[in-house]
This record gives sequence, C-alpha cells and structure tokens, in this order.
Amino acid sequence: MPNSPSSEVSLITGGTGLIGGHLVRRLCTKGQKVRALVRTPNKATWLADLGAELFQGDLFDATSVSQAVEGASHVFHCGGLVSDWGSRQEFHKSNVIGTRNVARAAAAADVHCMVHLSSASVYGYPVTNNITEKTPLSSRNIPYIDSKIQAEQEIRHAIQDDGLRATLLRPVMVFGPECQNYVGEIANHLRSGSMLLLDSGRHIAGLVYVENVVDAILQAAATPAALGQSMNICDDLPVTWKDYIDALADGIGARRVRFSLPTRVAYPLAMTMEAAAKALRSQKRPLLTRLAVLELGQPQVYDISLARRVLGFSPRVSFEDAMSTTLDWINRHL
Repeated sequence: MPNSPSSEVSLITGGTGLIGGHLVRRLCTKGQKVRALVRTPNKATWLADLGAELFQGDLFDATSVSQAVEGASHVFHCGGLVSDWGSRQEFHKSNVIGTRNVARAAAAADVHCMVHLSSASVYGYPVTNNITEKTPLSSRNIPYIDSKIQAEQEIRHAIQDDGLRATLLRPVMVFGPECQNYVGEIANHLRSGSMLLLDSGRHIAGLVYVENVVDAILQAAATPAALGQSMNICDDLPVTWKDYIDALADGIGARRVRFSLPTRVAYPLAMTMEAAAKALRSQKRPLLTRLAVLELGQPQVYDISLARRVLGFSPRVSFEDAMSTTLDWINRHL
C-alpha cells in the first residue's frame, strides 16, 4: 500500500537542475519533507539551506537509487542530461539507464506516485499546428530525443511489469531564472552580437515558465486519474521566438537580433557541422545543431487540453510576469 500522508517524503532527482531546483524550493517553502539525490553534496549545499535532506548517490548506481527511494512517498524524476549536443552513449547512460533505475526502485518501494519529467521533443518537432499526445513519437535520429523516447519506454515497462504508479509530463521550452539553455546562452549571444533567428523568428516558441511546470508536477502527483498518462505542458501562448528574444534583448539592454537564416538552409548546414565535429572527434558543440534548428525553426504548438482536463492545469504565471522575474535574474547573476 502507498505510504500514509503523515509519512510523506518527496525524493527529487536532478535537484540542482532547473526544474528540480525550483521544485525543491517550492516543496521546502510549503514545509514538506524533501530528499534530493545528488552526486556531490558539497556542490549542492544551497539545497540543504532550503531545507532538503541531501542523499549522496548516482542515477547510474541502482543500489544508491534504491536506498534514496526507500521510505519516499513520491518520486519526482527531474534528473538527466539535457543538451542539443553530446554522444549517444552519454545520453543513453543519463536518460535511459538512470530512468530505468529510478522507475524500478520506485516500483519496488511501492511509492504513492512517480512523476517523470520527459520532454515534448519526443514528437520530433513535426510541422503541424496541433501536437497532441496522440501525435506519433519520432527521434529523427537525434541522440537526445532518442534517449527521451527510450526513457519513457522504461517508465511504461515499469508500469506494466512492476506495477509502478507514474505520470509522464512533456514540457515544451522551459525558461525562467537559473535556465541556461533558453535564457543564459541566448543572453550571452545577444550581448556578443552572435545571436541568429531562423525564419525571422516567426515560429511559435512553445514556451513554458518553470514555475508553471512545477504547478503541473504537483497537480500530477495529487491526481490519481493522471496515473499512466502522458501529458503536454506549455503556457499555450502565441509568443514567437522573435517576441521572446526581443524581450530578452530589451530587458538586458542589448541590440535586437538583425540576422536570420531560413530553416531550409540552417538544417543542412547543421548536419554538415555535426558531421565535421564527429569526424574530428571534437568535444566542442558545433555552432549549429539539428536539434537547435528544429526548436527555433518549426512551430511549437502543443495541445494541453488533456492536462487542463485531467490535472486542472492552467498556466498561472503570465508571460509578462515570467519575463520580469527572468530578466531580474539575468541582470543580477549573468
């Protein structure tokens, strides 16, 4: 039987990351017991300062994962490798094997609920203005996407074979304070004048503010009807990449982006750059990657009606308020 409410303990993987860090802060602020699985505790003291118990371990070590899960009522799996560049082996180890270990441990411990943070990238960025949970998954032979699809399969296997109680969330482009991919890196490019738009930035960006993602996570954990389901999570706004990047530029006092490439040119160029990097065995990220081109060069329009209906999810923080908080963080820390 699931743990009783009086003994609720939430285990969070990826607590030093963007979503995991905000989730730890939210739960600790509410006075809940939080345990964070971290590889290096002395590099995660800020989590302890928030009130979290630090448990040293590694997603790749099934024993340490099982020990961390023991006694937990909820498991929030936010850990893994998120990047548009890296080896297939790295992504498989972090996102597939790590997820397998967490799912098996959660099932064996009979946790009340596991919430798995997947990614909307599992759809492969199809050219459509209505991506629903029924849209076929496609990796496009991109290692990161392939690993996220396989990670979802690990959750499905644990649900079917081991009786795991789990819900899968697929956030789109997550931004906010502490975000590097869609905030820090873009801000650095804006300041250096090296930022490019694709197709003049006209595509819907599919953004979701990190605190809205945390809302969805907590709603999923509290909704038995969500068990076994996969749900898209985004702010459901017609904000384009140009809208977003212009707002960042204006907020940090940088010049707005003046240069653009057509996606039809950028994608084969990214393929060439990736091939060259692999041939040279370079560890450095190419200037363009296929995943980055797909993110900025395709419409990111995701249907969140399932999350609205099942979870009662509705983006709570407006784009304007989210940008204000994000810009404040950039100007203070970057």
